[in-house]
Amino acid sequence: MGTRVNGNEFVDLEIKHMKRTRHSFDSLKNFYDEASKIKDINFKENEITKAILVRMHSWYTLQNYIKNFLNKRYIAAGSDFFVETILLYLKIIFRIKNVELEIHSERKIKKEKGAIRPDISIWKGGEVKAIVECKTQLGWNRYGWKKSFEEKERKLKSEFPNAKAFLVVMTSKNWPSFGEDENVGKKFFTLFNIWPTDVDLRINLDTRP
Repeated sequence: MGTRVNGNEFVDLEIKHMKRTRHSFDSLKNFYDEASKIKDINFKENEITKAILVRMHSWYTLQNYIKNFLNKRYIAAGSDFFVETILLYLKIIFRIKNVELEIHSERKIKKEKGAIRPDISIWKGGEVKAIVECKTQLGWNRYGWKKSFEEKERKLKSEFPNAKAFLVVMTSKNWPSFGEDENVGKKFFTLFNIWPTDVDLRINLDTRP
């Protein structure tokens, strides 16, 4: 049984705020349900990429408001929200296309010590079909990202030889992108060539690198 806290104005305000937070989740669920009713997806026109840009734009804009209001030096890291966004849109795509696979985040591929825990993993029963690693940008690891990816891919295939591994990076800004690597567009994907808040949503959503 929980402990009831009352007679505290700050607690009362927090409870009101908590209820608004629940409304945010309800809004997310409603968005998922509505988006899943869309009959088709135009991948050639980058519809999903543009939608992801808008969601990331909104999140970073909110974080900048909070940063300025509280006089923070840095905004909250966007990496977790980017993973959530990719996860959300994969679930939407699978639902629209009637793909009968499960999507998980931060789930170990094996219940063993040292097993990898991908950002996103796609399963059929107890078998991993694919993993997706998500990064907002690779400026901090511009020289080591490929080695890190290949090591994770090696561990994946040691357990599930037919599984595929992908790396999705939000933006090529602040690092030199994947360059001429032969796996660009096959294993390696960059969604934007700008930072999400740099785009004017009223004018331009052409984000292709």
